[in-house]
Amino acid sequence: MSELQTGLALLGAALIAGIFVFSRIQEFRYRRMAEQVLPDTGTDVLMEGDAPPVRSEPGFSEPVSLQERLPETAAPDPAVEFTVVLRGTHPASAGQLWQALIAAAVTTRHVRWAGLEGAAGRWSTVTGPSEHRFDAFAGMLQLASRSGPVNETKLALFSEEMQAVARELQWTAESPDLQNALATAEALDRFCAKVDVLIGMNVMFAEGREPPARQVRERAEREGLALGEDGVFHAFDDRQRNRFTLAHRDGLPFLDMEEDFTPVPGVTFLLDVPRVRDAHTALTDLFAMADRLAQGLGGRLVDDNGATLGPRQLVAIQKQLSDILHQMDRQGVPAGSDLALRLFSN
Repeated sequence: MSELQTGLALLGAALIAGIFVFSRIQEFRYRRMAEQVLPDTGTDVLMEGDAPPVRSEPGFSEPVSLQERLPETAAPDPAVEFTVVLRGTHPASAGQLWQALIAAAVTTRHVRWAGLEGAAGRWSTVTGPSEHRFDAFAGMLQLASRSGPVNETKLALFSEEMQAVARELQWTAESPDLQNALATAEALDRFCAKVDVLIGMNVMFAEGREPPARQVRERAEREGLALGEDGVFHAFDDRQRNRFTLAHRDGLPFLDMEEDFTPVPGVTFLLDVPRVRDAHTALTDLFAMADRLAQGLGGRLVDDNGATLGPRQLVAIQKQLSDILHQMDRQGVPAGSDLALRLFSN
């Protein structure tokens, strides 16, 4: 094969690789656009049962009364949920409840269910149809999330749907006061906005010295990060929950391919404070990893304003983090708890 033929073959291979990379990036962008235009509305109660961002931060006034409470309990929680209790003169199974939900054409989402066993006197989580029988059911609609507080229309619709479910069961439905629930939802949303914080650190590379995506991926995987379908690297805890992420600074996805030579001008590490159980340790690990990546790839560790981040700045961030975590603990919503994961979801 002549040098010309060899050169053309290499050029063709490079062109094919470039087209593949471009198509993967376009696919990722179109998927992101679709998610923005048609956002996920949450978990479908008839499919899975209970439901497990930059926010503005309005002023915080009265505290939400969440003290002396176990966030992980199945019992109704009026501080974070609008609860309709269904009761009857005869026990009913979880299977009968699910049939009633289908017959009543319930559409409300972000609802979790619990059943009350009269003999035991305790609430048990109900996640799907079964033969287990209960003396009462509680349908609990979450009052706030990162999408904001629930509104009066949604609460009224939920109440109407629960009345329909009760009729299917030949039971009665007991709903709390709507206006009190709206006030609680607003207060809860103000609290959530106050502590809803993302901690970010960036590794930036000088123009002309940007590493290829392949090299960044090798470093990330060497650090134990896993590339997700969202094109972002994730650090998981022992329960497979997110601790922090590593993303392309320009919002492009990292691709699941070995020979991606796309230059990377910078990367961003993010810690979603309310959703991380070991936030202090995660922050320390994030900083150490970001520093190693900066040194290994010849970059600079900086904040969003381009100021250098070092041990002294880390101490200041840790102090702010301690204050946020203390506020969450004081309100009975520990960071990374099941309740926090539900409240700080979209």
